[in-house]
Amino acid sequence: MGFRIPNIEHLYRMKYGGPSDTLSGLAMGGSALLSSPLFSGVPPITPFALGAGGASWLAWRAMEKWRDMPVLDTTNRAFRSSMPPIDVPRGRNVKDAVFIGYTTDKGRPIWLPYEDYMRHLLMVGQTGVGKTVFGASLMHQQIMNGGGLFFIDGKLDRDNLDMVRRFCIQAGREQDLLVMNPGDPSLSNTYNPILYGDPDEVSSRVLSLIPSTENNPGADYYKQAANQGISTMIAAMQEANLAYNFIDLTILLMSRQAIEHLERVLLNNPKTAGSEASINLSIFMDQFKGLQNPKETGYKASQIDIKKLKETFGGIGGRCYMFGTGKFGRVMNTYTPEIKMYESMRENKIVYCALPTMAKDIAAANFGKIAVGDMRTSIAWLQALPVHKRPWPPFLGLFDEAGAYINKSWDRMFEQSRSAQIVLAPAVQTLANFEAISEELKEMVIGNCWSKMFFKVGTQATALEAAELIGKYMGVVKSMSSTTSQSVSSPNIQMTPEAGLGTSGGDAFQERQQEMYRITPDVLKGLDKGECYMTYGGKQLYNLRIPKIDMTEGFIKEVDARIKGEEDEHLKINRFRHHNAPRGINLFQQAHKYLTGSLMQELENRGKEG
Repeated sequence: MGFRIPNIEHLYRMKYGGPSDTLSGLAMGGSALLSSPLFSGVPPITPFALGAGGASWLAWRAMEKWRDMPVLDTTNRAFRSSMPPIDVPRGRNVKDAVFIGYTTDKGRPIWLPYEDYMRHLLMVGQTGVGKTVFGASLMHQQIMNGGGLFFIDGKLDRDNLDMVRRFCIQAGREQDLLVMNPGDPSLSNTYNPILYGDPDEVSSRVLSLIPSTENNPGADYYKQAANQGISTMIAAMQEANLAYNFIDLTILLMSRQAIEHLERVLLNNPKTAGSEASINLSIFMDQFKGLQNPKETGYKASQIDIKKLKETFGGIGGRCYMFGTGKFGRVMNTYTPEIKMYESMRENKIVYCALPTMAKDIAAANFGKIAVGDMRTSIAWLQALPVHKRPWPPFLGLFDEAGAYINKSWDRMFEQSRSAQIVLAPAVQTLANFEAISEELKEMVIGNCWSKMFFKVGTQATALEAAELIGKYMGVVKSMSSTTSQSVSSPNIQMTPEAGLGTSGGDAFQERQQEMYRITPDVLKGLDKGECYMTYGGKQLYNLRIPKIDMTEGFIKEVDARIKGEEDEHLKINRFRHHNAPRGINLFQQAHKYLTGSLMQELENRGKEG
């Protein structure tokens, strides 16, 4: 971002004339004339006033080019931004508002009130054009103001984690930083996104790993059956006060012996033997037993048909297996997670989530989906709290590269998060990222974002759609046409030479009204880095420059030296002690009882396939 330096070339091309310029010249001439001793009787103030008035007007005219020149570099010098939502002098901070950037025409600071900030903010633009810089500005303000943050880093850049940590140190909030990093468990807190919530909520998070089946009745049947089964098993484990994790759930979904073990746990406890969860589990298990034709199934009448069970849960089991083994398992196979999404949001914690999208794209996308599903449940719980107990400043959910992990469950979040005092700010490279899920999702997300920021876009389709979203106005299209014609006539049979010549011409001027883009697609494709257009409430429009975070050099060196000194020992992760840890079902420790070698190999293959 740079300030423009005016030049004086336009002074050589200025044209003076008209009544105002003539009167100004006469006033200056009259001032000189009245200064003569011949007019000594004229009050001295008169020539001074005439000269000052004439000179002021001509100086104002000479400054016209500079007055209209943008203060900051811009690709559209003719554009004039709307008035700011809040009129704030430069250098002043505002309570209950977030700073966005500076208008290019006047250099005015644009502050977004929290009330409208909670109506969500959409960022669109290709990689490397300023979205990350703007996201850093939002995070810095959020942390400095004492607010909570959930940042999903779709690029997995260690510099981003160091940046967030640097902000925390500057604000004195280093103890509030929590890290989800399934790509490097040594740099991660533990996290179990399926441990908390009622059975239906947990089942919804797990099923978010499955693509939408609304247009496929056959696949939707199995998905609904899986939903019933998962919620039934979760309810049974919660009734027995047993903690569980992804690998436990994987074994339950794929092993007859594991389900029977869970049934025995409920039946052998007098407190749970006749409970609703126990009865529902038994009813659900009966669907898979070989009661109808044991000879065909190969199982006894009291045994579960494992083939039918695997047909129902095979896809879910493979996806859960990804999270229960390897590096993901080291982060997520816990009964006492250090990160609890609801508590983190309510207590204004700063949660950094790193997605290893390059190395493990399928697993990373699924991890992002289930983490956002956990956030969605937490939003619902926050809505049930009294207003004074909801997060303040508003909790910020910043989703970088959201196109990699967005799914159908996002729609209701954008409709209802405002009442829970949550801000959702997704960043995508093209609007097709939403449309790839469904047209309805795209409409809900875009329609529920009060503010939209368009950085440099890289496709014609996105540029056209962005121009449509920014809007149009009724402009006047002028056209001029000119016609000329010549004619020659001469009779052939007259003795006297006689001829006629004719020439005609005409000019026509036309004007017509036509809808025109406020910002054309070509302008959106030609924006500079750090430059964007922002729509506010659908009417107000701003051409902005996004500034970088300004921190003192001494502080940066001090913090960087501290971070660099810990690189060999890895980043210091905030750990927590757990009192009265829950008893886990511990199926993985007894996996040899429940899983055969062939079944383990099958699960591993399905996990790789995603």
